[in-house]
Amino acid sequence: MPDAADRAAYAAGPVLARLGDLAVLAVEGADALAFLQGQTTMDVAALAPDSWQLGGYCTPKGRLLAIFQAWRQGGDLRLLLPAGIAPGIARRLSMFVLRAKVKIRDASADWTALGLLGAGSAAALSAAGMDPPQLPGSSSLLDGGERIVRLPGGASCPERFLLLVRAEREAQWHELLAALPPVGSPLWWWSQIDAAVPSVFPDTQELFVPQAVNLEVLGGVNFRKGCYPGQEIVARSQYLGKLRRRMFLAHAAELGEGADVYQDGAAEPVGRIVMAAGAPEGGWDLLFECPTDKAERGGLHAGSAGAPALQLRALPYVLFDPTA
Repeated sequence: MPDAADRAAYAAGPVLARLGDLAVLAVEGADALAFLQGQTTMDVAALAPDSWQLGGYCTPKGRLLAIFQAWRQGGDLRLLLPAGIAPGIARRLSMFVLRAKVKIRDASADWTALGLLGAGSAAALSAAGMDPPQLPGSSSLLDGGERIVRLPGGASCPERFLLLVRAEREAQWHELLAALPPVGSPLWWWSQIDAAVPSVFPDTQELFVPQAVNLEVLGGVNFRKGCYPGQEIVARSQYLGKLRRRMFLAHAAELGEGADVYQDGAAEPVGRIVMAAGAPEGGWDLLFECPTDKAERGGLHAGSAGAPALQLRALPYVLFDPTA
């Protein structure tokens, strides 16, 4: 949970968070793009040098092992994902390289991820002499492959940027943005929840199909590309109209100790917490997955059946069918 000083700093203006709990995997070699095209849910072949793309990596049963953010580094690729799952994802991907000209390595020591969030973030970048991208999902390329990415925001935090900087230049960036108060990464993770952008962590791997956490709505699933692990199940769920579970945004005064979501009158859990973080105004904001009819009925509680009722909030984007 963000501490009192971080919450106060965020209320006063834009803040800067060092995201040390994220890792970077490098996928390098002549076959890097083709290899990832056959392993992930996103259309790697369509990734432009200045693009920034959300994607997923699934089991053969269509369950997410990872959600990552990808960008091109020359002819290679970089994947940004939670540090807790990065080693396992690197090992698993390496198992399928076979004869392809691909090398997968942990490149976290090469990069530093900084999160810039709060009202006035774009103005702060401009004041530092930089040209912030205007549209969510777009990025500005800088020298050495560094980039500024404008991320989608939510109702409480509409302005968010991710800065991917060379590790050896981190001190220079902090000096350049010295006017911004430093805060811890919990505030950044809260902003991800506010924007309803999910992540997968060690305890939520293999729990969700991509659509259950709205990944296809966020552009992380391409239904016209070739095969990848779990593709048949993901496509069948989409085309046969079986999308009965979705991810929702909510606020709670308190959370129970567990990870399940309960409903009044139901003996068994009806859903699962995807992510939760302390909200700057107090209490908890969370993303949870459950059947759509359960969410519409209400009377939901996160972590335990006796926890305070969830207050559902509107998603910051519209749910739609990208195959329609």
